[in-house]
Amino acid sequence: MKEINVLGIHVGHDRAAALIQNGNVVGNIAQERLDRIKHSRSIELPFDAIDALLKYHHIKIEDVACVGLSGDAMEAENILDTIKSDFYVHYNCRIPVYFVSHHDSHAYAVFYASGFPNSLIFIADGGGDYYNNYTEAESLYVANKSEISLVKRRFQAPTVRRMGNESNYLLPYMPSTVRSQEISLARKYEQFTYLLGFGWGQAGKTMGLASYGKSLIDFSDLNYKDLDYSLKYADYLDDIFILQQLSNISYHDYMQKNAADIAQTVQEYTEKAVISLIQNLVKKYRSEYLCLGGGLFLNCLLNQKILETCALKEVFIFPASGDDGQAIGNAFYAYKKHFPQMPNPYVRLPYLGFAYSNSEIEDELKAWNLNYRFSEDDALARMIAQAIFDNKIIAFHRGRTEVGPRALCHRSILANPTNPYMKDIINNRIKHRENFRPFAPIVTKEMEYEIFDLKQTSPYMLFAPTVKKEYRDKLPSITHVDNTARVQSVSKETEPFVHLLLNEFATLSGVPVLINTSFNVAGQPIVERPVDAIQTFLNNDMDILVIENYWISKR
Repeated sequence: MKEINVLGIHVGHDRAAALIQNGNVVGNIAQERLDRIKHSRSIELPFDAIDALLKYHHIKIEDVACVGLSGDAMEAENILDTIKSDFYVHYNCRIPVYFVSHHDSHAYAVFYASGFPNSLIFIADGGGDYYNNYTEAESLYVANKSEISLVKRRFQAPTVRRMGNESNYLLPYMPSTVRSQEISLARKYEQFTYLLGFGWGQAGKTMGLASYGKSLIDFSDLNYKDLDYSLKYADYLDDIFILQQLSNISYHDYMQKNAADIAQTVQEYTEKAVISLIQNLVKKYRSEYLCLGGGLFLNCLLNQKILETCALKEVFIFPASGDDGQAIGNAFYAYKKHFPQMPNPYVRLPYLGFAYSNSEIEDELKAWNLNYRFSEDDALARMIAQAIFDNKIIAFHRGRTEVGPRALCHRSILANPTNPYMKDIINNRIKHRENFRPFAPIVTKEMEYEIFDLKQTSPYMLFAPTVKKEYRDKLPSITHVDNTARVQSVSKETEPFVHLLLNEFATLSGVPVLINTSFNVAGQPIVERPVDAIQTFLNNDMDILVIENYWISKR
């Protein structure tokens, strides 16, 4: 049978490309990993990502049967011909192109990746595409076997596409026409993120800070029963403005003084809103399975509480819940539309990027005149474990790149979680992050339930369970102020080397756990190629670089 190749492409922020071969997703790469521009926002097609993906898998453009394409805040009928023309001119070809609605793309990505026989699908992000002068806010789908059906969408006003303008988050400066407009749940969270002095794409800072505060508003009576609820730009900002007025201190000083409480306010609102909505929808549609997609579900605290409070057999969250995962959803969509008689598509997550050969790595190491040596897996795992136990910081680059914004041990910085000062050491020496932001742990799959109060396995760092009491003192540098940790578990079957490394560290420390933070520095994408790893290593205060089986030290 002739090989079937389908391409998925996303434009906007977090541009990316994905490839399906014979129904299986075999590759995905974000444009930012190649052009080194974080989030790589552009309406231009990500040709670097497309070309690199095709080259890596030895495919020519004429071997591609069809393309799935999505964007960010677009109208399909206005943009599709323009983008198709750019694609056709660049590649001198004519291939069927299917435009995928923003939320449909998220839904296709998460359902077909879940492997569930059926599911309720809830999509929530900052905003999707245009429909009749409004943009997607939240969307609900039901999926059964191979069919995904839209149940309902909630819309928001497209008054503002960028939240960074002060008139969109500072209530005294907000025009009355904006105050009364509908806003998405995720954009409300983004709005508060700006209120706290953070920027676009920094909602994780709000999440980390929230654990230090108490909500300024009582949300105990909040109960969203369906997607017909109203949430406006001014909502909850007006409550905080009243509290500030009563405090007799300036607006700016009030925000600074109460930053943690403001963060917890929006965190608690989001949790209450989403959980009440899901509980009611699960009961209404009698679903045992739930798929969650869109940038809102990178919020680990929210995800954990969904697990704990909603009566479900299993929850699946796509690890690339943001727009960098849309390319996979688009490939799924195009495959299903173009080959409706074929079996359901499949993806094995999360390592879908590029790996590099020993000759490529060694050529780069020689070009940089670095000290290095090659070791077999067993010896290398012992060396790394001992170095980490001795409080060395390891830059780690191995295997194919992981999808999504979180490093899952293929492009990671690894360190000692038992050292109570290690969080501050990494922050001061390398990451330069706010002190209130936690670092995540990796743990062997056999021990994840022993150490963390998990309701289901957590392979993608998307849940934040409580660290069990008897392990908190043993793991001080991954235990957050609220005693939670953003867990990634690894099994021997899927990640044999990392699993081996964790067990080697356990023989020294007593715990098969390591600190795992992304291999990058503030403002830069996670490293992709060996040269990116080398440059980041040499320009920052890390002790050892490991690329595949090469141990590299600084002169």
